[in-house]
Amino acid sequence: MSSSLSTILPTLPIYTRETLLTIEAELEFDSDTIALTNGTGHSLSTRNLNRGGRNGARGLSHGASRLGHIVAFQGERELQRLEERGEAELFFPVYSTIKLFRGPSLFVDKAREAFQKTLEEFEASPEATAIANLVKSELRGRNISKIIAFGLGCIGLARPFLPHSSLYEHAAVNVLAKAIREVSCSSSVTFAVQEPCYTDVCIEVLEEFGFVVIEGYGAKGFTLIDDNTVVVTHHPDFPFRQIIADMGSPVLICMASQVSANRDVRQGRLDLRTDIDSVRSHRMLQEYHAVDLKVPRQMAFWDNTWFVRNEMMPLSGSSS
Repeated sequence: MSSSLSTILPTLPIYTRETLLTIEAELEFDSDTIALTNGTGHSLSTRNLNRGGRNGARGLSHGASRLGHIVAFQGERELQRLEERGEAELFFPVYSTIKLFRGPSLFVDKAREAFQKTLEEFEASPEATAIANLVKSELRGRNISKIIAFGLGCIGLARPFLPHSSLYEHAAVNVLAKAIREVSCSSSVTFAVQEPCYTDVCIEVLEEFGFVVIEGYGAKGFTLIDDNTVVVTHHPDFPFRQIIADMGSPVLICMASQVSANRDVRQGRLDLRTDIDSVRSHRMLQEYHAVDLKVPRQMAFWDNTWFVRNEMMPLSGSSS
């Protein structure tokens, strides 16, 4: 069983749309337990804390908190570790884990004011100009129908400061969307965000500024990716590039540059890196060329590289 998983690893996907949608449906279903089955037929059952339709931070009042489920991901590194122990049947690409969700600490008017101010500041910055220039030079005439950003954090929580990084990152996505709408040959371009920790305040303000907020527990947004998509993340705590490699061939991927799984970057004995290279993500990036923003002291996606799909590469056939 272990060897069969190892054999399919380089060529077949770990993450599929069916797998991602199944766990979202299980978490949404009003039953006592959450049941998952992996590729070997091994089953996992956990208690469902989301009974009664509780979904992340939605509905939480100011300063309130509660425990709930969120989708977690395992990648190639976890599979390899299980194989080494002879326990590959315990590998679950997606599973549910418990998270403490917090309600907003800002009211809508304050969050709206903060984001509007940040957006105006960012739009006037050299970083915004660099993003627009990158889009014009690299993506003109491409068929881009959507931008999806993952895990940018909350703008309705101030802990203990206003969350400047999250504000800047959302502002950058707004700027990116405007630039893409100017050059895309698609009749419409939507820009969506997935962050399971969004509060009601976050959602209300972001929707006012044109964002489409993807509901769910953290997996659904990946099922929307196709070859006409731009995807963005910043310092994710999940194997982002491994998931993307299984979902299609996005036109543009904004994420950290390649991080070798063999590099010894640790805190004590614990390797804290989550978004590391894999066999499939390395193969995917061979069809892209990397572009860096030549802007010092970036406010939004510092440390990120913009990977542009080579125009003549064969597509995955997953575009909708």
